[in-house]
Amino acid sequence: MDYVKVCDAYGAGFYYIPGTETCLSIGGYVYFQLGATNDRGVFPDTPNYHAFGYGGYNVATRGRLNFDARSDTEWGTLRAYLRLQGTWGTNADGNVAFNQAYLELGGLRMGYTESAWVDSMNAGVATYGSHSDGGLFYAYQMRQQISYTYSANGIAATLSLEHDDDGFLGTAGAAAAADWVPDVVGVLSYNAGWGGAWAKLAYDSDYLPLAGRQDGFAAQIGMQYNIPNMNGSSLRLLGFYADTPNAYAVGSRWSVLASYNHVFTDTFSASVGVQYFGDTNYGLAGTPDGWAAELSTVWTPVQNFEVRTETVYTEAEGQDGSLSGFLRFTRYF
Repeated sequence: MDYVKVCDAYGAGFYYIPGTETCLSIGGYVYFQLGATNDRGVFPDTPNYHAFGYGGYNVATRGRLNFDARSDTEWGTLRAYLRLQGTWGTNADGNVAFNQAYLELGGLRMGYTESAWVDSMNAGVATYGSHSDGGLFYAYQMRQQISYTYSANGIAATLSLEHDDDGFLGTAGAAAAADWVPDVVGVLSYNAGWGGAWAKLAYDSDYLPLAGRQDGFAAQIGMQYNIPNMNGSSLRLLGFYADTPNAYAVGSRWSVLASYNHVFTDTFSASVGVQYFGDTNYGLAGTPDGWAAELSTVWTPVQNFEVRTETVYTEAEGQDGSLSGFLRFTRYF
């Protein structure tokens, strides 16, 4: 009889599948969330960050399962990853489906997951936006992709070809297959004990297909500094630029983001973030600006149980500001 054995080659939580050399980890979480906003959903209110409805509390429950299978080969680690998720909102049932699936062999990644603009192999701190759960505005998205990452001595370089599916209709009325030119993302990052720095460049081959071919570029630079002797506290600075409102733009021609997370105790931390947006019309009529600010707290009174709050204020030039926030309870496993 084969017994389940612990596999420590890839960290905690992996076990050998009986009769094989493949290690499998199953994890995930369940959360319950209450949210609210003062945004009435009409002009001149700036749309609220969390897209909550007005006139009452917003409730959401989510369940997520992650399946991660890995084994060693002469070409590097062979990996398959699946993410099963369902979210139930206010008066609405959620569909349960696999919303991520990809495979890896060494530095090669193929499948559907976060764009390399958001996350890539061995990127370290060069991922997502601010310290909060939402991360403010950094063009989060998931894509079909083929990417390759080379990593050595804290440096990681990624080139990703990503499917440019704009969801428009072809001449026969059926969903078009985008085009023959993929979007391209390049990432260069460096990670060390003090933190890390990175640069990203993206090309959107056709962000407005019904108006004829419209391509665009976006760039991102950033750094994280880990505060010495402060138990996980860190400062993040990010800068964004886009020549058009393409898929990798954050809602303006340029933007800067600053975020600081302070770990007060082993069970409590808090972060603050602010982001400024310059020229939300990308050089067209007028050049309105905007800004956003956030406050987030995380309390873990017992292992694998988290209480999180997040409040975000957004304001576009010439409009009234909007406030939204949530209280979330999460059980990880």
